Amino acid sequence: MSLEKIKETIFAYDKEVIDCEVLRTKNIDVIHSKIYFQGILLTGSTELPNNPFYFGELDKDNIIKQDIPSYYFSPKDESSGLGRLSIFYKNNELCLLNYSILEKSLNIKLECLSKQSLEYKDLISNTLKEQKTIQINKKQSIAKLHALLENQNLECIHGGKVILKSSKGKTFKDGGVPIMLESDLLNSSITGCPHTIANVSVPCTKVVNVKGSLSQKKVNREYAILQELISACITDKGFPLKVSFVPTKFKFDHSFDPKEGLGSEGKESGLNLEIPHLNIITPYRNLKEFYFSTNTYENAKDDFVIYKSNEEIKITFSPIKKGQDYENLESNIYLKELIENLQKDYSADLFSFRIFTLKIAYCVFEYIFIIPKTIPNFVLKHLKQNRQKEDISFGYGEFFNLEKNYARLSDERIDIQGKVFLAPSGMEKMKLKIK
Repeated sequence: MSLEKIKETIFAYDKEVIDCEVLRTKNIDVIHSKIYFQGILLTGSTELPNNPFYFGELDKDNIIKQDIPSYYFSPKDESSGLGRLSIFYKNNELCLLNYSILEKSLNIKLECLSKQSLEYKDLISNTLKEQKTIQINKKQSIAKLHALLENQNLECIHGGKVILKSSKGKTFKDGGVPIMLESDLLNSSITGCPHTIANVSVPCTKVVNVKGSLSQKKVNREYAILQELISACITDKGFPLKVSFVPTKFKFDHSFDPKEGLGSEGKESGLNLEIPHLNIITPYRNLKEFYFSTNTYENAKDDFVIYKSNEEIKITFSPIKKGQDYENLESNIYLKELIENLQKDYSADLFSFRIFTLKIAYCVFEYIFIIPKTIPNFVLKHLKQNRQKEDISFGYGEFFNLEKNYARLSDERIDIQGKVFLAPSGMEKMKLKIK
């Protein structure tokens, strides 16, 4: 009798790679489980006009919004419906390997609108129907991926055009058009990128990394660039590329071993199992000592502990509880409104709230930590294998500044500056260094 599948709530962080195939092997319900990225629940989006396989929203200037998640799907073949899903949020990126656009893995629903993506989904649906009675028991499957051609429309995710010129690949042609090899694409110029930060133009100008898009085998002593993996290519501003997919006669083997994913990126060991650290850099150059408390300033009083700067310290918070778990922060009249607003995005069922107060001379700083309450079982298993038992309570993941800075007064009319962080999942202890 088969085991009942487990529904998980997964919390992911910047630069993380999660392989949905690994989740399936762990008996996790990949269809109905949920995933948060930097504290935001990923639900999917609608395909953008004239951008096949790119999903998101445009602002009034027809620029892709960066303050909400956007998605780029790279099919790995023409038969499984699986592929690499790159998720972008602000300046952060998450990669899901073996995401299924048909089953809507991890409840991420991508609505296809373009002719190309709709034809792809129809092709996959028909292929899967034909293969329904076939059982594939191979531990590793080999997919044929298509080489990138010189005349294809290749862009950065903002719409800047990559200037393609084949040199090493010019002897290999499909309909008279040469393929692109590694050195052909590396350092290629990008023109017309509209990317801005705070209304300041910060355009992508060239391609600086193509390693994640390469074939396994070489031609003319170089690896070929594969269309289905093109989102692994990175511009000089740290953003991926996108391409309008075109089938070609040049196809290359690429391994999709569940333990290895796409190249070396998808290893299950790619989970960051290191103990998280938080470094706080103060404006005080000659800082020698500081005081801290795990209470609000109003409740700390004589509870402050003295420490030397540049020494790593370990801080213990109260254990995570079920239900509402705000550590009485909502009862502080100066924090009440802030906590209520944070609760709208971070449910009491899934997140706990803790505070750390730092006192330097006559200045007070406080840091609110929003902590995902649970660590997914498949991650917890690896933590137990790779850490000492007492180190599990440092949690899994990273500290992420939510850019929700604030200032308030204490009951003694002292100015307090505050920051809000998304903390590692399950964090009850913290390693900290103050400089």
